[in-house]
Amino acid sequence: MHLSSRVTLLAFILIAASPSGFSQLRKESEYSQDRVNTDHTYFVLHDTGAADFGWASEWTMYSSIDYAEKPALFIWYFKDGSKAYSQQMEDMGRAGQDLGYLVTSKSSNLEDIHRKPIQPMTRSNYPEKLELWIGEAGDTGFSPKILIDAACFHAQSIEANRTYFFSSCNK
Repeated sequence: MHLSSRVTLLAFILIAASPSGFSQLRKESEYSQDRVNTDHTYFVLHDTGAADFGWASEWTMYSSIDYAEKPALFIWYFKDGSKAYSQQMEDMGRAGQDLGYLVTSKSSNLEDIHRKPIQPMTRSNYPEKLELWIGEAGDTGFSPKILIDAACFHAQSIEANRTYFFSSCNK
């Protein structure tokens, strides 16, 4: 057997024998940092009192590997000081493998820290800040661990049936 054939065979064996996490080819992320995507993060209060919440985040390839089995969470901070939570995904490893590193979700309700559905928004109580976290999310509650990014809403009032988007926070 020629040397080049042996090298090729050895390379094939090593690749086949490597752990599955390393043998999977990942598409490179187009994002240079993990952050809230403010172009797709919004809220709407309907004149009926119902609400819609939409959230999006961008992830680097390395974060989707580092936090592969961790969920991404959002904490919504309302004008009256109350907080609500939303879970973006259960497994950050899917961000790069299946979702192209841009992860979006939406809901008509958020949850309290114990995972009970809530909708605290009114015309005078709307979200002023949103934080993106890596943490834990079980059946009994949320446990944020690592703060990734924040976005803010900078208005003095809102109107019903209008979509409002977040922007960067003043630092």
